[in-house]
Amino acid sequence: MPKGDKNIEAKYEKILKWMLDKYFLSSDGSNSESLIWMIDFALNWILSKHWDWPMFNNWSLRQDKTQIASYSKIPDSLELEPNKILSTIPDHMWWSVKAFHPYMVKNVIPLPNFIYLATNLAVSLYMPNAVTWEDSGDILNSELFCANFLSDISWYDKNKSAWVFTFWWTGTNLYAIKIGLSKAFPNHHLTWVREDWVVIGSRPSHYCHRTSVDWLGLWQNNYVQVESNINQTTNLEELKLKCREVLESWKKIICIELAGWTTSNMWIDDIESIYHFRNKLVDEFRLDYSPHIHVDAVLGWVYLFFLEYDFDLNNLGFSVNVMDKLKKICDKLRMIKYADSYWVDFHKTWYIPYVSSMIMVKDGHDFKRLRRDWDLMTPLFHDDLAYNPWTFTLETSRSASNILATWLTLKTFWFEWFQALIWHTLEISEEIRDEIWLNSSNWICVVNKDSFWCDVFVRCYNAWTDTDNVFDAELIDSSLLVTNNEYLNKFAKYLIENKSYISDGIAISKSSAAIYTETWHPMPAIRIYPLNPNITKKSARDIIKKLITFKKEFDLVYSWNK
Repeated sequence: MPKGDKNIEAKYEKILKWMLDKYFLSSDGSNSESLIWMIDFALNWILSKHWDWPMFNNWSLRQDKTQIASYSKIPDSLELEPNKILSTIPDHMWWSVKAFHPYMVKNVIPLPNFIYLATNLAVSLYMPNAVTWEDSGDILNSELFCANFLSDISWYDKNKSAWVFTFWWTGTNLYAIKIGLSKAFPNHHLTWVREDWVVIGSRPSHYCHRTSVDWLGLWQNNYVQVESNINQTTNLEELKLKCREVLESWKKIICIELAGWTTSNMWIDDIESIYHFRNKLVDEFRLDYSPHIHVDAVLGWVYLFFLEYDFDLNNLGFSVNVMDKLKKICDKLRMIKYADSYWVDFHKTWYIPYVSSMIMVKDGHDFKRLRRDWDLMTPLFHDDLAYNPWTFTLETSRSASNILATWLTLKTFWFEWFQALIWHTLEISEEIRDEIWLNSSNWICVVNKDSFWCDVFVRCYNAWTDTDNVFDAELIDSSLLVTNNEYLNKFAKYLIENKSYISDGIAISKSSAAIYTETWHPMPAIRIYPLNPNITKKSARDIIKKLITFKKEFDLVYSWNK
């Protein structure tokens, strides 16, 4: 052994001992106070630096890629004091959102709840992997608990349905389309299929629908887009026409994707009618498979909690306007039982951090279509009698702590608490809409006038525009729309860049297509999404008052620079 090796080994042991004490949980958990201290320090340090702005601000210019690269270095020596590292957290948070700020109303950003955060952190220390019961044990039962609960409230038979937690929107789409592909081409995973396949969906649907088609190797050109109605539902007559055209050209429809209230399509398709039409196609064209019906209910699923609400008794005291909306939503959403599958995003309207999503499948046999051949599997898992999602999941690793934390959030909020949260967002939305209506003389108007959800799309016009009539005119006059879009886009840019990072500012989003007009042109709009339970009726009205103040400031600049 070379001279000096003993000293090197002694240094290594010293470093290891120090790291184990400071940065890792000991075998008996006796040093857990170090973790608790770090959490307390980090959180309080961030809160002390965030100031009263809706976004984290730094008066310096944003760093470009060259600057970022120059800072991408780790220290040459070990940092002995954790607080020195943790105190740099705010430096990495400039320009990011603050979910808890009452004037931060950007697109679909909920406030994470403490039950989830505490559970996720505590369970993560044990590193359970949710692809197999062998590693996660009974923690994995939480997936079954969540799914059985969702099956009950969506009127699926929980003895037949199946489910899986997966990654966000794209992941749930991949599962649905893959199931549809397996129905139409049972052996596609073994050999090349020379027949043509098609996925059909709404034109304004979320881009992840086409992304999933692309990543499955089905080619984006095989995603057939159907025009939408003005309320963003799928045009049923055109859907029927497109489906017939596909089948008459000897192609196969592997999946029909419907709107069940998404961040793009803000209403719910006629699921029952499309279900019966699908069955009619199977008989009429003598198909040896059934096109898979998948509902994008990424936001709409939350209204499943109101299907059994007694609107006559109205225990929670909803206002008449909100109750009318809820009744109409529930009437539409009851039809989700006709879907072959649908998916939910817990990290949107369930007040959970990114990322927690689940796909629900009515017939559990559909997941069996995805099972891997056992002989081809690397022998990593041995308990073949346990619940082992790895046999069919896209993922080879999944967070079990996320699944348990989601379930405990469901148990905590349950029905009334969660209904109260959703009620609050709808009531706040009504306040915002009323304030816009009262200020229509300031050349602003609501785009989604008949919306049943909390988000508000705001169209803003140049001063002295005939606000009472211009919106309806834009729906049929594309040249007028384009002219007004120029103003809207510049104002939105001004708002986002100049008014999101000041103490009396507001943080909003801009949608490039709030709706599609009758000439099938996208209509951009400012988007206000009041999911934050810290928003009061006063702060809701303040948001619009601030918007008008900033618009007047912008109009002075815009009038000189036209």
